[in-house]
Amino acid sequence: MADARRGDVFDLDGAVAVVTGAARGIGFAASRAMARRGAVVVMFDLLAAELEDAATAIRADGSEVVAVAGSVTDEADLDRLVEEATDRGPVSVVANCAGVIRRAPIDELTLADLQVMWDVNVGGTVGVTQRFLPTMIEQRYGKVINVGSLGSVTGLERRTAYATTKGAVSQYTVSLASEVGVHGIRANVVAPGYVDTAMTGPYIWGEPARTEELLGRIPLGRFAKPEDLEGLFVFLASPASDYITGQVLVIDGGWRAR
Repeated sequence: MADARRGDVFDLDGAVAVVTGAARGIGFAASRAMARRGAVVVMFDLLAAELEDAATAIRADGSEVVAVAGSVTDEADLDRLVEEATDRGPVSVVANCAGVIRRAPIDELTLADLQVMWDVNVGGTVGVTQRFLPTMIEQRYGKVINVGSLGSVTGLERRTAYATTKGAVSQYTVSLASEVGVHGIRANVVAPGYVDTAMTGPYIWGEPARTEELLGRIPLGRFAKPEDLEGLFVFLASPASDYITGQVLVIDGGWRAR
């Protein structure tokens, strides 16, 4: 990785980065962006066929990526992820982008719904991070980038359970930053607003009245695209952000400004 005191502080050459939820959406964008800056990216996702297609697309421009199919909730899959990643070198970047959402009015919320989201959004984030912390501690350097949402910092109607999990991701990350900073590890949250992905698209475009209402709240007048987040992932993964940790960075097109 480039020395922040000389050359390109956004250079990721030589870094090994693990990205979960990498088959599409934000995870794919993060993988592509870091690979283009020189990182060897280990892409991890449950959607095996889509993951391989995504990896092939990134390799097309000469970038080096490895596709590992599996679930963030499966210990055996995580064992394989660690093996594949460490074969490429010491992992210095972990981007936890895997996530699921279930929407329901508060009076229809079930503990089963909460459990599914908790296992992936929180358990997956913690579980993957824990696997790579020993290496980061040993090398006294590391970047953990966790994906939150507007639900990390504000209420979300019909998404109470989801917001609960994303609030937990935020608090976990801030607490992690406090504890492991002494080892040279930085941990931050990327908290997007409404991003047009396969997971959120049906909601933001599903009803014209809702689409109009949501867009009316965004000063920039549009929903985010996954590529709008690429620069932030590169920044947080690179030496350019070496003095930034414990932050929840909200990327919402100005949503909270109104």
